[in-house]
Amino acid sequence: MKKLTLLFFSLLPFSAFAQQIDPCIGKGSAQEMSVCAKAEYQKANDKLDNTYKALVAQMPKKDIDGIPYAAVKKQLNIAQQAWSGFVEQDCKTVSVYNTGSVLKDVEYYSCMRLHTETRAQELGKFVNRKKA
Repeated sequence: MKKLTLLFFSLLPFSAFAQQIDPCIGKGSAQEMSVCAKAEYQKANDKLDNTYKALVAQMPKKDIDGIPYAAVKKQLNIAQQAWSGFVEQDCKTVSVYNTGSVLKDVEYYSCMRLHTETRAQELGKFVNRKKA
């Protein structure tokens, strides 16, 4: 019985997962859901851009207390580019997995949005953080 239950859950389509986390699922036609998902991703991306800019802006131009801020900014840029590349490839995988599905674009933009929201939260922890 346990094996049958596990098999059932392993066969659930990916879109069932997205229905739980995507605010656009069920909002009209597949095209309307896709437009909604893309807009939600864009909101998340705008927030990430603002968070990233705020983080960079709060860093001093000169090294202070032995912290090489120029090197930190450079490394942050490298990390952000690497993160962006990973997300693009990860969400392309979701897109390929959903080839032929009317929700392919919804799944792709949902993936992009979730990664982007997480990254904005991660970077946001450092914005205006005071040294203890």
